[in-house]
This record gives sequence, structure tokens and C-alpha cells, in this order.
Amino acid sequence: MDTAERRILWVNPVGTPAFDAETRELIEEVRRPGFVPDVRSLEHGPPHLEYHTYEHEATGPMLALMREADEAGYDAAIIGCFYDGGLREARELCSMPIVGMEEASMAYAATMGHRFSVIVGRRKWIPKMTDNAVLYGHERRLASMRSVEMGIPEVLADPEAFYNACIREARLAVLEDGAEVVILSEMATPAFWRRARAEVPFPIVDPGVACWKFAEMAADLYRTAGYSHSKIGGHEAPPSSVIVSR
Repeated sequence: MDTAERRILWVNPVGTPAFDAETRELIEEVRRPGFVPDVRSLEHGPPHLEYHTYEHEATGPMLALMREADEAGYDAAIIGCFYDGGLREARELCSMPIVGMEEASMAYAATMGHRFSVIVGRRKWIPKMTDNAVLYGHERRLASMRSVEMGIPEVLADPEAFYNACIREARLAVLEDGAEVVILSEMATPAFWRRARAEVPFPIVDPGVACWKFAEMAADLYRTAGYSHSKIGGHEAPPSSVIVSR
């Protein structure tokens, strides 16, 4: 029986370690023994990824961390942002499985109910996240995207207001939009989702939990069965001679 530890890299693709501690807290709440997290952020980069320009700025340094981990023998990696920026690029460059937060959350939610809604921070986020849902094949499953109109700085400044707004919009998504499952587009604390489970009669998927557990499965399958992203077609790797590290 394979008893080797599985190392999983989690990259918060922002130029601040402000989110690393809460990421580790969430992982420790749900991880199985034998799965070892390595949570990193970028040495330099934007403070958040609410803009496409910021996402573009963060992608190069994030890919460098992914390549480094792949070459060091890691078993899987996670992009710690619901935009899933750089997901296809990372799958081109790496042999290990790369997990996108939105993709994993929607894949899981699709097994939990007929349709799901996503609670987003700002309207600004909806076009990119909706495009991703279509790309991932969930257009018919997506009941709605509802905004609480709180960006990352506002969420950090008033987590209670964020919680109340999320629960309000989640209830409306079920009552008005036909959702059976609700996905948060931002990671929450373990206390957030324990409280939410006690207050609403439908599943609320935390994207941090969903992508971590997906990565555990992906890491196991990679090492025991050799499963990872196909390199035939869309994820074909570029010639190494033209890859430029940032």
C-alpha cells in the first residue's frame, strides 16, 4: 500500500502574505493526514485580483512557483483565486495536476443539486466567472450569480457584514433563482461555514474547502494511477526553449 505523503502547493497569487494564515487555518480544518500543504504568496504582485490587469501581473510569478514545485516533485497545486487565472497556462507547463478554485467548486456543486448559484463580491467579477462557468460546461447548471457589492478590502474590514450579505443573497438565490446549492466565490473561515450550515437548509460550498479536497483526490490519483492533465491538444506543453521565467 502506498503510504507516501502527498505535497500540495497552494499559491495565493497576490503580492502580500495577508491571506496565507487563514488559508492554512482552513486547510488544517479539513485536510486528511498524509497531505502536506505548502501555502505561498508572491514576493511582488498586486494586493488582490479584482481587475484583469492585476490578474495578468500575477500570472507570471505564479507560474514560476508552479514550475518550481512540479520540478521538486510536488503531487498537485492549487490556484487560490476564484478567477482561476493562469489555470490553462499552468497545466501546459506542469506535469502534476493543477486545481482551479472555481472549476473545482462548480464540479463538486454539480453533484450536490440540479442547479447552483454563486455569491460574488462585486458585479465586476461576474463576467469573468460566468465565462468560466460556460467554459467548464456548467452553463445549464448555473442558476445565477449574485453580488454582495463588497470588494476584498471591505470584506476584510467588516466580515460580519459580509456574512450577513452572503446569507441574504444565498437565500434569495434559492427562493428566486431556483438554486439548490450555493457557492461562495471567496474563501471563508471555518467559523463562517459552520455557522452557515446551522442557519440554512441547503449546501453552501466554500471554494477553499472544495479545491483543497479536489487537490487531495487529484494528488492521490496522480501518484497511484498516473492521472493528470492530457498533453494532447489544449494542454500541450510549449517548447522549453521558448519559456521565459519572470
